[in-house]
Amino acid sequence: MKIRLTAVLMLLAVVIGGEGSVFGLTVSIITDQPPGLGAQHGLRKIMQALDKKGITIEHTGSLENASGRIKVVTGVASSGGVATALLKEHRIELPDSPEALVISRLKEGSTDILLISGTDDRGLMYAELDVADRVGWAQDDDMPFGRVRNIMEQPDAPERALATYTMHREYVESFLYDEEYWARYLDMLAENRFNSFVFILGYSPATWLAPSYPYFFDVEGFPQIKFEDLTKQQQRRNLNALNRIIDMTHERGMNFTLGIWDHLPRHNSEYKLPVGIDEDNVISYTEAALSKLLKVVPELDALQFRMHWESGLSRDEQVLLDFWGGVFETIKNSDRDIGVYLRAKGLPDSVIQKAVDSGIRFRITTKYWAEQLGMPFHPGHINRRNQHDRRHQYADLLKYPKEYEMHWKVWNGGTAKFLLWGDPEYVRTFTESTHLYGGQGFEIKPMLATKMAMHPKEKPFDLMGKPYQYYDYEFERYWHFLQVFGRVSYNPQTSSEIWQEQFKRRFGDKAGPYVQKAVHRASEVLPRIIAYAMTQFPTMSGFPEKQSGGRLEQYAKTRPSDIQTFLGMDEAAGFLLEGKESPKTWPQQTSKWFEQTSADILRLAEEAERRIGDDRNKEFDSTMVDMRILAYLALYHGQRIPAGINYLLYEQTGDMAALNRAIRHESKAIDAYEKIVESAGDVYADDLMMGRSAPPHWRDELAMLKGWLKELKKLQKEKQTGKAKHKTTAPPNPPHPPNPADADAPGLKHKAITSAKPNRPLT
Repeated sequence: MKIRLTAVLMLLAVVIGGEGSVFGLTVSIITDQPPGLGAQHGLRKIMQALDKKGITIEHTGSLENASGRIKVVTGVASSGGVATALLKEHRIELPDSPEALVISRLKEGSTDILLISGTDDRGLMYAELDVADRVGWAQDDDMPFGRVRNIMEQPDAPERALATYTMHREYVESFLYDEEYWARYLDMLAENRFNSFVFILGYSPATWLAPSYPYFFDVEGFPQIKFEDLTKQQQRRNLNALNRIIDMTHERGMNFTLGIWDHLPRHNSEYKLPVGIDEDNVISYTEAALSKLLKVVPELDALQFRMHWESGLSRDEQVLLDFWGGVFETIKNSDRDIGVYLRAKGLPDSVIQKAVDSGIRFRITTKYWAEQLGMPFHPGHINRRNQHDRRHQYADLLKYPKEYEMHWKVWNGGTAKFLLWGDPEYVRTFTESTHLYGGQGFEIKPMLATKMAMHPKEKPFDLMGKPYQYYDYEFERYWHFLQVFGRVSYNPQTSSEIWQEQFKRRFGDKAGPYVQKAVHRASEVLPRIIAYAMTQFPTMSGFPEKQSGGRLEQYAKTRPSDIQTFLGMDEAAGFLLEGKESPKTWPQQTSKWFEQTSADILRLAEEAERRIGDDRNKEFDSTMVDMRILAYLALYHGQRIPAGINYLLYEQTGDMAALNRAIRHESKAIDAYEKIVESAGDVYADDLMMGRSAPPHWRDELAMLKGWLKELKKLQKEKQTGKAKHKTTAPPNPPHPPNPADADAPGLKHKAITSAKPNRPLT
């Protein structure tokens, strides 16, 4: 990445040449070495924050020439300049880690010095951005650094990536060429200490970028392979946009990974696909196209490949015809230090060995928890229907001696699609779990990642109605999601004031803390739904923010996504009838958890409403809508769990009392779901097009629930009048749920094993 100092100096000249400070305050900024791209970005943000407060900025290369009342020294610790000298003089030792940072308020005589440093350009940028943020917090413009704290930090998760999809051509092209969109988006990622951005081309060979190369350029020797509706000029525009996004990513201290997921369009598709590519030329074309890509996209840092049949490749093409061997050789021969991420699903051992033998720099990336935002730990045992082809989790990949690194992919696009989410405690636990097998980091999806997926002929929709919008771009709504995933994974001990200040600035000092608590509590709901009963597994079919789970008999037989930790409703009913116990989390315990969580969210939301006063705004109103939706969604599941268990007891025994209980709880569950519909009102689009999941809106799901309840009541009536056929098994004694006291975690004393010899038993 090239150093661009000119832009910084030009901005400095503008600031220095302005009208000066209202208060006569001058801040001297000392940069003794030309800053890198990331540090330039951080400096710009500090200067913009100071300029908003009307403060004059003086720029110089030494402390001696600085005349400002406050002197700000920025520099990489190893630069050998002023920052290095101050670190040494004041005996400040940075951690021996990439991206580490220090912010230190120093005093030399009567001079105030703010030292901002890092072990590298990225660490320095993070420190500068922290200072810029805190300058914005300052209420006294004559003390712009009053909220700045002495901080020394280093990253916990080495790689913190966010990956976005390209699901729908018209939707993607609505922001692909918009530099303001990318500036705000990438600013938000950098501010929250993401250090990698992944731009995924395609999703399946039934979508429009299968393959993606013709969207950007033609390949010599293959004139027949092209998008028929693309001109040369449009191709150049697309390629220029891609390169510009990469440059903007680098300018904010982040790496850029390009995901190439689709190689051959083998499935029926409603999209306009490239023509001219088939099984006879896919290997030769891909090698030539990839070679050209690495030349015409010169600043690319890494590639991510989908390896298996969903990319359009048959197993024979992958293995026997050596598709991947050619890809690895092309990358190796490019003389580029390109990182490579290989998707674990369907990845054969022979291909892994070929990657090892090729000498390319690669990691294997796998789904952390199914295709959903599950719990923040590696599942004890995944749902049986998803245990083939290394589809999820680490499967059998944690082998020794190590020949590759693992990279965890949080597939939250199948769960947290659009409702607000942010849970620092979740991310703390999750981050610790990413160190398994020496894991080097993770990748998450943004909110709205699947917007417009599976709807090729529809026009992109606005998530919220115009009267409720308070943002320029929809991603700006999810600032806290990015904040907790980025900041907490960088440092799990990140001070909570980072988000407390944001909530107060957005919702006022009185209501802000309660909005924050409500969001954090509500963010626990969706992961628990996924854990105890994942009614729809695939990303494109699952939509737990609005899906009911189907008919009661179907819902009751849904298995947990972690079958080692959670007991399914069908298992629970069987155990109750047989008098068995289980150390797993019973669904009855989960039901109580949902009810308590619902009550907590509603209480916090009510308190926020009571305190908001004159600080009420559109963001507050829409946040309260989401809180109530999630609260009533929790209550819905809290009531539907006992409905499901009792229905299963009825099925197995013919006990009318069990059927009556099932209907009573199902009625309460539907009452809760009706509250979701009332809470949502007309805030969200009538058709939330994010996959093939139907129906489109909560109100449509509610109508189905009511119809299924009528069928249950009809069965009840027929049973009572003796018309229904039923089992004559004598009902068991009334089943007892687990003792609530058993829900308390047992105490545990454990002496950790700190070393072990290979191929020897552990003692």
